[in-house]
Amino acid sequence: MSAQSDRKHIVIVHGYLVSGTGSNIYNYNVALEWKKQGHAVTVVCQDRQAGSYLWVDEYYGPNDVIPKSNPGYGRIRVVVPDIGDLLPVYVYDVYDGFPRVKTIPNCSEEEIEQHIERTVDAIRKAVSGGCHKVLANHALLSPVNASRALAGTNIPFDIKIHCSAITFVIKPNPEYIKYAVEAMNSCNKIIAGSKHVYNLVVNVFGAHVDNLKSKLVIIPPGLDPELFVITNSFDNNVKVFLDEVDKTVAADGSGRKASELPKIDGDLLVASPSIHEDLVRRGALYNQRVVDSDLSTRFPTLLPEEPLLIFFGKFLNTKGVGELILAFPSMAERWPTLRLVLVGFGGYREHIEVLLDAMVTGDVALFKAVGHCRDPEGISFLDSSLDIESHFKPIDDRVRSRILVTGCLNHAQLCRLLPLASVSTTVSKFSEGFAMVNVEAMAAGVLPLSVDHSGLSELLSVVDGLEPLLGRVMRVSTRPGGDYGLVDPDQLVDSLPDKLADALTYLYPNGNFADSSTRDVIGARLRDIAVNYCSWNSICDKLIKL
Repeated sequence: MSAQSDRKHIVIVHGYLVSGTGSNIYNYNVALEWKKQGHAVTVVCQDRQAGSYLWVDEYYGPNDVIPKSNPGYGRIRVVVPDIGDLLPVYVYDVYDGFPRVKTIPNCSEEEIEQHIERTVDAIRKAVSGGCHKVLANHALLSPVNASRALAGTNIPFDIKIHCSAITFVIKPNPEYIKYAVEAMNSCNKIIAGSKHVYNLVVNVFGAHVDNLKSKLVIIPPGLDPELFVITNSFDNNVKVFLDEVDKTVAADGSGRKASELPKIDGDLLVASPSIHEDLVRRGALYNQRVVDSDLSTRFPTLLPEEPLLIFFGKFLNTKGVGELILAFPSMAERWPTLRLVLVGFGGYREHIEVLLDAMVTGDVALFKAVGHCRDPEGISFLDSSLDIESHFKPIDDRVRSRILVTGCLNHAQLCRLLPLASVSTTVSKFSEGFAMVNVEAMAAGVLPLSVDHSGLSELLSVVDGLEPLLGRVMRVSTRPGGDYGLVDPDQLVDSLPDKLADALTYLYPNGNFADSSTRDVIGARLRDIAVNYCSWNSICDKLIKL
């Protein structure tokens, strides 16, 4: 807790949510840590569910009057501006409360300017009672919102870069760089989470922003070491996890329930000219941002002597989830007791379900049709150059029963499930700003397997310097290639079973999964590295002192 004289009012501007993954979780953690430190925090965002979050003390929605006074110290206020029914995004997804969601390049200039004008009005009201500083997130559009709102005041603002606005909008559509440049030229500091992000910002904005390098600082994302911990009791973690799931479903049972979805006719789907759109519409029949409402009834009996491989993140075509699914049958052949758990949400959830069904029925034509169907940007879920037919293996019902898709888990749920895994996997085919999911896995004592590129490489380099053998085990070596130029998809699918073999041999050198003695020692070292590398307390201190 900060001394009374050191307590500040800080405003966070984030154009999206404060729950889920990525930048949403980043802003949740920063707000919560500043609250713990005794500061007054206002979050300006578009999360219309924020009033139901236990950590939010005050909520003012689009139709509410925003108080002129600041929130009290040690309190969080969420303000959701009235931006109308249109939400501009980087990658299309479904957002609660917004009947119209359009990628920024599909918005007219008038629509963008109207969004800015309405958000500016809310930020001005949020800072009217006095403000130490504003933290604006992404390169678009929150920084320009903050810049225009704070014009004529003495309130400084910093910009926290998350890669998605740059990689999905500005690089392929450079006409939108003007909004980021306007904000960067008037901001105090620009925060990069890694050297990779630092270099990305310099390469994209170096010719446009005055004194850019003097503004740039590297501050990695943080970790809550009290949330992600090594389990002391496998069975108790399972029980508490299921209790948390049941609690969520009782409060909001709008998540996916397989029995309530219409049956899919594989032949009709293959023949459809709009496979991707058909599956996205199917995914919109339920709330993707809560846990599946039938998860407790589907949840298997987990045993500590059965190795568990976990993926957690958003179900995007960039994350390599489809390639992981394609590699799993070869893994299951080697380790019949192996389980795969996929935690996440996103536009490709129903693609995943159909891919798994196609493996059970041995329908390679259906698998290829869904895996290679194109989204509106012309990108497929599985890499377009991947030779699916050469890797495809049917699975029986027993193997299918060892693959679990949970839907979206909040941190109270994930922190109980994650430590039950032996190994996690990050196989992104596209550049990543930072290896946050790997840090969280390490803090829970779980060995992360990670491809080695972009911001993911920096954590691997840290581990290399401390524990060279551990770094080699964690690293999934790939050669350039594929749709994004970073990962050859065929090599990735081929290499994953062997990489998992290396990891399991490292964790269980005598081949007995019931003997966790070596894994426990390695897990403790993984946690020690993660906690020393990233903790929200020290990181939020750095952010506030910029």
